[in-house]
Amino acid sequence: MLLVTFHGGKPEKNPHKNNVHAYDKDGAKLSSSVLDDQEGIVLDELRAIYLVKNLLYVVNANKNENSVLCYSGKDVTYKFSGKLISRAQCPAILHPFDLAFDRAGQCYVSSQDTNVVARLKIAADGKSATPAAVAPALPADGKFLPGTFVASSVSLAPPTTPVPAPLGLEYSDDGAKKHSIRGIAWAGGALYVADQPARHIKVYDKNGKFLGQSNGIESPIHLTMWKGKLYVSGGDSVCSGTLPNPPGNFTLGQVKGLKVKNSSGMAFTPKGKLYVASRTENCIYKFDADFKPMKFSCELPDNPEFLLHV
Repeated sequence: MLLVTFHGGKPEKNPHKNNVHAYDKDGAKLSSSVLDDQEGIVLDELRAIYLVKNLLYVVNANKNENSVLCYSGKDVTYKFSGKLISRAQCPAILHPFDLAFDRAGQCYVSSQDTNVVARLKIAADGKSATPAAVAPALPADGKFLPGTFVASSVSLAPPTTPVPAPLGLEYSDDGAKKHSIRGIAWAGGALYVADQPARHIKVYDKNGKFLGQSNGIESPIHLTMWKGKLYVSGGDSVCSGTLPNPPGNFTLGQVKGLKVKNSSGMAFTPKGKLYVASRTENCIYKFDADFKPMKFSCELPDNPEFLLHV
């Protein structure tokens, strides 16, 4: 089963467009409202979704929420369990985008409008979290938002100490669109961060120390791991590269056959089949383990953002 989040907007007109949808392996819709309704919670501009046992974490990025929500359940029915974290508890979370979890009971959240990665300590029940200490690799005399793990090279609102690149994340507001941090992934004891303006995937150790980066690629946005390789989407193709051990500089190259216009979310099945969403074509492509196209016919109501195979 494939879970999908969408760009969202105007939830009062399209309430189920702003929920998590579910599709079977052939593209038939199973549900347009995987998440139950909760009074006081407006589901809109949903982004990353992450499943840990029976807990489904969902990034809610609209201006009224700016939070990571927690649901419990299975199949196509998940009940609200609480907010893992919100901007009120962690000011670094503003227009959140992606999630990553390490093996030490910590969660990482990337936020586009603060251009930072925040690190959180997760409670034993997995349903709440608090900001962790600021990363030791950041300047001790700097001013940073609570929980800051990777900082911005540009001081944004609220003001913080700018950290020069490559340790700090680049930021661009030239033209109509702003470009900042996007996807993140934890692998091999390191955090991989899509620095979209810099066109690199940057690597940080458990203390937030910069370890290296990829070569430059077109508009890196989404990250996913599969069998020791990092896959990156965002342009009109998908790139991949084998991660070095120990973590450091690495090279990404285009995956032959994976041509998807304005590619967004990706998800692998346990057998290596790959789903890749096209954000502007409002469709999802399916590929076999050799990246050859497979039939997958589904009707999407909006721009797909993140995919999760369960």
